[in-house]
Amino acid sequence: MLLRCAEVARIYGDETVFEGVNVEIGAGERLALIGENGSGKSTLLRVLAGLDAPDAGTVTRVGRVALLAQHTESEAGTLLDAVTPPALWRARRAFEAASAALEQADDAALHAFAEAEETYRRAGGYDFAARAAGVLDGLGLDAGQDSARLSGGQTRRVMLARLLLSPADVYLLDEPTNHLDADGAAWLEGWIRASDAAFVLASHDRALLDAVAGRTAELERGTLSVYPGAYTAAMTVKATLRAAQERDHAAFRRKRAALEEERRRQASKGGVEENRNRAPDNDKFRSTFKAERGQQIFSARAKAMQRQIEHLDSYATAKPFQDRRTVRLELPPAPPGPSKVLTVRELSVCRAEATILAGVNLDVRRGDRIALTGPNGGGKSTLLGALLGTLPSTGEVRWGPGLTVYAAGQHGEEVSGLDTVGNALLDANPTLTPHQLHEVAARLQLPGGPAFPLAGLSGGQRTRLSLARLSVTRAGVLMLDEPTNHLDVRAIEALEGLLLNFPGTVLLASHDRALTRRVATRVWTVEGGGVRELQVDAPPAGVPTGSAPSPAPW
Repeated sequence: MLLRCAEVARIYGDETVFEGVNVEIGAGERLALIGENGSGKSTLLRVLAGLDAPDAGTVTRVGRVALLAQHTESEAGTLLDAVTPPALWRARRAFEAASAALEQADDAALHAFAEAEETYRRAGGYDFAARAAGVLDGLGLDAGQDSARLSGGQTRRVMLARLLLSPADVYLLDEPTNHLDADGAAWLEGWIRASDAAFVLASHDRALLDAVAGRTAELERGTLSVYPGAYTAAMTVKATLRAAQERDHAAFRRKRAALEEERRRQASKGGVEENRNRAPDNDKFRSTFKAERGQQIFSARAKAMQRQIEHLDSYATAKPFQDRRTVRLELPPAPPGPSKVLTVRELSVCRAEATILAGVNLDVRRGDRIALTGPNGGGKSTLLGALLGTLPSTGEVRWGPGLTVYAAGQHGEEVSGLDTVGNALLDANPTLTPHQLHEVAARLQLPGGPAFPLAGLSGGQRTRLSLARLSVTRAGVLMLDEPTNHLDVRAIEALEGLLLNFPGTVLLASHDRALTRRVATRVWTVEGGGVRELQVDAPPAGVPTGSAPSPAPW
């Protein structure tokens, strides 16, 4: 075993993040770590890496452990410099110094050079530049680029490249596909599968987890449960176990109710008093004896029943947890709208004399669910902005008559200028009644109801508000730009259910391969100034193409 947790707990103040965590990571194993935002995944990774000490239990490490940190400072130099491991920097400096000292041509200098050269070779110095260039290129980065002029997404990818180029026996990756486009995520998937190291992957990328994971560990309500198989298979096992638990609990409740009813019946018989006036004078003694004996028998039976109930309770199957965070609103159906939703002819967008889109022609019909894919910076957000009219463009963009469009940006721009939860919901659907506003706010678990200020929302509450706005909108068209950013797996699946049940038209810019494969009926790739339609693959077995469970959970 390279990593072993035994009864590990982490506590912040009065809040227990998790406790009783037991898990082992073997050589070459890939463990998926899932859970809702705020469930403690990042905290557990830090404990595994040794950056935080557990408040209870023990963590045993064998070999080198590397963690993909969430934040880092930019360093001067090229990206090749930024991803060079510190050990290699030290070996390179020692090798250069020993090479310079060879001018003395004595035995000590030759011996020092041989040792420095061996250390440099074992650190991978001779082929590091080629390996680093390959990793950086796979992540969409240039080894010669200035590291001081990186965007936030590029900085995150440099952090990932640095980690992958640092020798380790166990890699702990926290949301490794954040800021990666579909090609970058596919490259990372291949790199992990080809590596001999062990991996713990805290990720919301279901496609990545299904491709590489052998087991799945879920942090839920402070407890870690480990299931066999990759994400989809593991969740099938979980659902099967949950169904069996529900059946066992229902059987327990039925048996307990029957025993309780019989106990009460026997107790009521044992409590009946004798009516001596009904017995003849010569039989009063016998009547009293029979009554007392009957009371003893029935009381004894009632006590025996009570002992059976207590014994049954001691082996009872716990009632499965039921998450009731769902939205159930009875709203009037949205009008179907025109069959021809959108027509685009010769659309072009230029910025600072650079052409982003040129000569784009598109046709969208009612009921299309279109996924926009392509590399980072390829123009997906620009295309959505041009269609909405928020970016200057040339050409023709013609929407069908009477259509209402709901748009959601990458950074929540759609709620800017709104101050309360109620106003945010009314912005999505002005027909909501005060009662419905309070119902949705209650499902959001907000203490202040619709009057709760948006500025006071936590990250998880903002996620639930975004899904609630989508669930109540009566718009005929949804335009969503990277809607899975910062969503955990459960929230992504809720979004998936909403989109599959949505009766109108969807334009979705996303790098989430699993979401695209499950939801999209058409796929456009935006790259090189143009938009090209791709062949849509059949959805995986068991995945519905036109419906999903409703209402969707948060």
